[in-house]
Amino acid sequence: MKNNIGNYTHQVSNPEKFLRFDLTEGDCWFKEKIAHWFQKIDISTVIHYPDEKIIHTKQLLARWLHMREENISIGQGSDELIEIIPQIFIKPKERALTVSPSFFRFSESSVRSGAEIITIPLDRKNSYEWNNTTIKRFFREAKDKQVKLIWLASPNNPTGIDIPQHILLDVIKLGKIIVIDKVLNGFTKEIQEISHLVWENPNLIVLSSFSKTFGLPGLRLGFAIGAPSIIKQIEDKKLPFNIAGPTLFIVEKLLQALLSGEVNMKGGLRLFQERIFLEAEIHKLKNIQLATQSRTNFILLKPTQKINLFKELLEKGILVTNLNKLVGIKNKNFVRVTVRNRKENFILLQALKEIDNHFH
Repeated sequence: MKNNIGNYTHQVSNPEKFLRFDLTEGDCWFKEKIAHWFQKIDISTVIHYPDEKIIHTKQLLARWLHMREENISIGQGSDELIEIIPQIFIKPKERALTVSPSFFRFSESSVRSGAEIITIPLDRKNSYEWNNTTIKRFFREAKDKQVKLIWLASPNNPTGIDIPQHILLDVIKLGKIIVIDKVLNGFTKEIQEISHLVWENPNLIVLSSFSKTFGLPGLRLGFAIGAPSIIKQIEDKKLPFNIAGPTLFIVEKLLQALLSGEVNMKGGLRLFQERIFLEAEIHKLKNIQLATQSRTNFILLKPTQKINLFKELLEKGILVTNLNKLVGIKNKNFVRVTVRNRKENFILLQALKEIDNHFH
């Protein structure tokens, strides 16, 4: 499973020894508030089951998203929800459809449910944007009666590219169960805009979390938005107390702060400014290029020569994501690099320049 699909987690046994650019973690711009809220966690959140906390968190989440509670299911990260969805909507030997490269967990969870996974390759020569060839191939497969579930991420991982809105709308109109992963763009406006499509499209499921945009992956809280009938099936499949009490406490505080304006979403835009800086510097290199025009907090790099970029950076104490086994870009020596703060980005750039000069 790991080798065939391209699972790129746990790449080294001692990640703590490296400067880490390998995980798509956002930059939490309100760390002091998080630290303060953790100091306020009461022992009651640990010694009691978190049933009431789950209900209250969902109520606040519904207010923030301008949705109803019956349209929302909370998961232990979006990972739990990605694992559950194919168990509900695909029978063994039926098909799930996605593109490649994309998030390996879509294929992994589908195959684990007994499904056949169909992947439509994005065009490398077109910087992995959706072109006419990709669109025609995708819709030809999507109309197959055996395809019951369609996975799409917008922005996509690891390319960082949005799916054009008209394509999303046309896919939704097919009537298949379609999952739109918005984890990489968890800003309120973007989630609300696509989530409101569930009112007229009961086949749509939208996923998001607090891991990327808010830089809080350790909380492990994600959520699914969909029609009440779909959400009920997800809720029935989940374990009853799937979210820890301390996580719910912190998420409650965060949602209250977002609703009151105490936490301003504009702070999350700093990473995008850093990405622009990083991209501008990488454009100056000769042998290392940007593979795509990312819209997210990470970039995709490709060497123009036979450079094992992952290994070269590892030797310089920098850990990035090795994508050599990921379907769609296998054996191309592409790496995914998460944008960090200016000081850390400077260290990365210095390493890239040294590698570039060595092969120039």
